[in-house]
Amino acid sequence: MKNDETMKRLFTVILSVLFLAACQNGQRAEQKAIRQESDSLLAAYHHSDSIYALCGRIDTAAFNAFIVKAMAFAEKHPDDTLAPGMLYRAGVGSMILAKSADRLGDVEARARNAKRALAIFNQFQEQYPDLDQAKLCYWQRAIVYDDILGDWRSAESEYRDFINLFPNDSLTPVFQQYLTLLGKTESQLEEELAIGR
Repeated sequence: MKNDETMKRLFTVILSVLFLAACQNGQRAEQKAIRQESDSLLAAYHHSDSIYALCGRIDTAAFNAFIVKAMAFAEKHPDDTLAPGMLYRAGVGSMILAKSADRLGDVEARARNAKRALAIFNQFQEQYPDLDQAKLCYWQRAIVYDDILGDWRSAESEYRDFINLFPNDSLTPVFQQYLTLLGKTESQLEEELAIGR
């Protein structure tokens, strides 16, 4: 009887060890899959961004594909260390597409991508408020409002929110300077530069 009890305990211990080992192997495989997915996404982003930076061309389909996949990655793996960067890059990609559409006169695509960029930066701040990039979301939204949508009052609000929340931040003087430039045309800015010389 005592041998049966010992055998049962031993069997239970062995099963527990095997179960834990299987769980760890599953976790390692999942982490490897996440890394492969993120590496693929980063490569796609860098490819699209480098074409934009070097040639000034936009591969709209590639940027859109990246944005959709990056947002899905961040939603699927919100606690992964790479998720915030993916989400932020999706916002920047949306800004690039909105700016490109603006240059091409595609009002609908400009509005759609600008709205998506604003939503992504809002989501970023909600999900990752303690990261440094969360502060930059004010700036990114201000750029969308001012440079893409021509809504300098909303841009002003973003800059003022940043200045009020982070008065001692190194970007605060820069944003205070931006406030003096909002709403001015290129010719007005050129005039000010000529007077300042």
